[in-house]
Amino acid sequence: MTEEEVPNTTFLKSVVIILGILIIGVAAAIGVILYKRATATPQAEAAQAAEAPLAVSQTLSVVQRKFGDIDIKAPEGMSAIGVTISDDRLLVIYGTDQATPKVVVILSQKSGEEIGRIRL
Repeated sequence: MTEEEVPNTTFLKSVVIILGILIIGVAAAIGVILYKRATATPQAEAAQAAEAPLAVSQTLSVVQRKFGDIDIKAPEGMSAIGVTISDDRLLVIYGTDQATPKVVVILSQKSGEEIGRIRL
């Protein structure tokens, strides 16, 4: 009987080992990312978002003195009759009395910037 020559599989073995290491590394990275997102606290996210306040344009009716202290100028002859929060926006409702709202001012909670007005 004749003996057959066995092919050299060293290259294939090294490729399989390298791919196995890469698969384990990616799976570990995904696990770490998921763990960090699952254990993140809302306070830490809010602190990161509040680190750099945005500047407010001088042409707007909102003037920012310091971060967290904002003056909102009411339309003439009207007073605030309601405040509502929607996502990252603050809606201030102005009117001459409680029964007749006239203007809704929309402000950004992050910067204090006036986004727009709705006249009713």
